[in-house]
Amino acid sequence: TYELANQQLPGAIYQQAAFSDLGELAAIYKPKFSNPFFIIGAALAAIIVDLAAVIGLYNVGWVAFYLLIIPILAIIWAVNSLRACNLRVYIFTNGFIHARGKSGEAVRWDQIQAIWEKVTRSRYSSTFLYTVQRSDGKVFRQGSPLVNCRDMGVRMMREVTKVHLPAAKAAYNAGQTLTFGPVNVTMQGLNNGKEMVPWDQIGRITLQQGKFGFEKEGRTLTLSSVKTADIPNLSVLIALVNSVVQGQK
Repeated sequence: TYELANQQLPGAIYQQAAFSDLGELAAIYKPKFSNPFFIIGAALAAIIVDLAAVIGLYNVGWVAFYLLIIPILAIIWAVNSLRACNLRVYIFTNGFIHARGKSGEAVRWDQIQAIWEKVTRSRYSSTFLYTVQRSDGKVFRQGSPLVNCRDMGVRMMREVTKVHLPAAKAAYNAGQTLTFGPVNVTMQGLNNGKEMVPWDQIGRITLQQGKFGFEKEGRTLTLSSVKTADIPNLSVLIALVNSVVQGQK
């Protein structure tokens, strides 16, 4: 997130926000490296230094094969950074704008049909991808390498929950089956089309290693083959389940 003090929106973004009635600017998210000349220069510098080291070691009789991979890694980093360098996500009180350069597309919170969160974890870091589907079918993807993209995703999911949760509660109370991708919510419990977890076995939802599960009295249950990344509006599902469980106490 970037401080909003003294931030001046590009003219096209400002007009788009006003036309779509997005309200006040709340946050701006952009990549750590947004200057293409810096990205290219840094990659070239890394390659030159690496090749100089390889030549220097070769002249003294050493062969460091592991150094040969550095130019490949530098090129991959540069390509990925260049692809994202002009990406901006502007968060407003009533929606957001996904922009490339100085123009983009506006999405109001009440226009979002679904949002997915995909988390990829490694030993040293985690990457996040948020896929937003607008009610007209248009899809927007944003996440890493935007700085603090997790914060951005949490903001989006919180607003989507505010919009969708009241209708979800009403549908559940009316006895309807609600479908969140591979997970169905019914008056009997949750199921994936093959197996059912009744409400009396559900305490709280657990999200571990990308799997969707439940915990109650120290016992953890999961719906087999259900991954959190495949569940649209996961935050709405969690809020709905918590509401049902609280109502049964």
